[in-house]
Formats: sequence, C-alpha cells, structure tokens
Amino acid sequence: MQMHGALRELFDEIGWTGGIIVALTGTTIYGWIKIWTSHFKLLKSASLATLHSQLYEKGGHYIVRGAITLSELDDLEYTWQAYKGLGGNGTGEKIYQKCRELPISDYVPNRAFKEVEDIAAEHEAKRNA
Repeated sequence: MQMHGALRELFDEIGWTGGIIVALTGTTIYGWIKIWTSHFKLLKSASLATLHSQLYEKGGHYIVRGAITLSELDDLEYTWQAYKGLGGNGTGEKIYQKCRELPISDYVPNRAFKEVEDIAAEHEAKRNA
C-alpha cells in the first residue's frame, strides 16, 4: 500500500495500531487519556462537593441539636472517610471531630428508614411466595 507524505509520517510515528485508533475515533490514545482524565477530575470534584455538603449539613444539624445517635455517627463516619479519601480539607475534619465529641442520644427510629424496611420486607415476601 502506497502512502503519501504526512500520512506516512503519522503512521511511522504512531504505528499501525495507533493509526487505526485515530482513523476510527478521530483522536489518539493520548487524546482519550486526556479526555478521561478530565472527566475523572470532574467526577472527583463533584463527589467531593457532595460529600462536603453532607458533612456540613448533617454535622451542623447534630452540633446545633447537641447530640447524635449511634446510627447518625456511623453514617457520618462513612461520609467523612470518603471525603477524606478524596482529599477533603480540614474544615470537614473539624465538623466530624466535633460530632464525635457530642453526647450519644437514645436511638430514635428514623420513620423514613422504617418505611424503606417495610417495603423491602414486602418485596422479599413476594419473592419468596
């Protein structure tokens, strides 16, 4: 197969595999890596923002209330670990630590969670019937 000038130089530089990828997708592997890296950074940023919001909203509520239940503390722990793992800052840690210092209040069933448990039990009963 005879190739001309720039096209031959491109194939010599990136090889046949790279040439096929460029021909089929319109971009190089490096281009795809750049695209996916930028998407990953955006998803990480969005996750961090969501976790930040949850820490501030939930933690602020518990601090104002002056107490926290064990299930709320457990939930906050999961949120904090994910936030910290993504590189969350020290302000979130201050809220988390302040919540850990709150007195543990008696367990108060969460009505919404109870409804979810009831619906799940109904579905399980239907599956087993």
